[in-house]
Amino acid sequence: MKPNEFRERLKGILPVQYCPYTEEGEVDIEGWKKNTKFLAGFAEGGKKDVVLVTNGSTAECYANSVEEQERIIETVANCSAGVPVIAGVSQPGTKETIKMAQYAQEVGVDCVMVVPPYYTTPTNEGMYKHFKAIAGSVSIAVMVYNNPTVSGALLSCDLMQELAKIDNIVAVKDNSPSASHYAEMATNILTEDMVLISGLGEMAYLGSAAYGYKYKGFATFIANFAPGLAYEIYEAVRDRDFEKAHEVLRKEMPIWDFIKNSMVQRNTLSIIPTAWRGNPMYISIGKAAMDLVGLNGGEARLPLVDITSGEKSKLRKILSNMDVL
Repeated sequence: MKPNEFRERLKGILPVQYCPYTEEGEVDIEGWKKNTKFLAGFAEGGKKDVVLVTNGSTAECYANSVEEQERIIETVANCSAGVPVIAGVSQPGTKETIKMAQYAQEVGVDCVMVVPPYYTTPTNEGMYKHFKAIAGSVSIAVMVYNNPTVSGALLSCDLMQELAKIDNIVAVKDNSPSASHYAEMATNILTEDMVLISGLGEMAYLGSAAYGYKYKGFATFIANFAPGLAYEIYEAVRDRDFEKAHEVLRKEMPIWDFIKNSMVQRNTLSIIPTAWRGNPMYISIGKAAMDLVGLNGGEARLPLVDITSGEKSKLRKILSNMDVL
């Protein structure tokens, strides 16, 4: 798919896929196939506004080897059945990210997703050159993943405007928790240059979409096991029915609260301010939810930890009340 075509297709819900592991701790490729086919079936082969996101932080890419990441990307590309696919290709440095981006293009994904360099945070000049070099190494679309939690950097609107001038950089997955940032992006980024996607799920999407409906969709972990709920929120916002969107969001809130409380009960060593801090329990809880609905979640790979048996019982009740089970 050419970058301009992908830009037009990029809207709706973006399920960020989990990585199932076997009991022996290996990447479960058959599980990946089952999960991907489930989402492709919901998307009706591309008829619904669904775009798959794979090999991101939700898929525990940081804990997987390069070879495992490549197998994951290829598996999803082969099972997507006409649904557009975005593959995370981020590595700490530019050279290795380029290699992964070129591999993703070779196996047929439609877009590569790149988080700002981590471990070392570059200057604005270095950041621009990083993304420009990656975009210049492939002919498919590139999505900037503006995620301060994992990179330690939040790309400014000014820098994003410069990146949007690069032909095949067509989108940003925006993980800022700031409403003022949403307003600045919605006001200054031209839709024909860059598609704005809310990266923090349903709650952030309602806030970001309110700024002139410039944010065209959202990343969602809930869609992996309850795509209908996520899609209802998207359709409601698309139809300008925010009351309906809030109604569906209220149905989801127990699982959001459960994730928050699960993190509060565990110690964290993070020095990042709370407002900018990620909550990795959504991965462990989401994977447990996948197992409960009959898909493939499996255990989390260290350094993440699984939820307890008591928490799984609570999760089962939550999913039942959400009409997911």
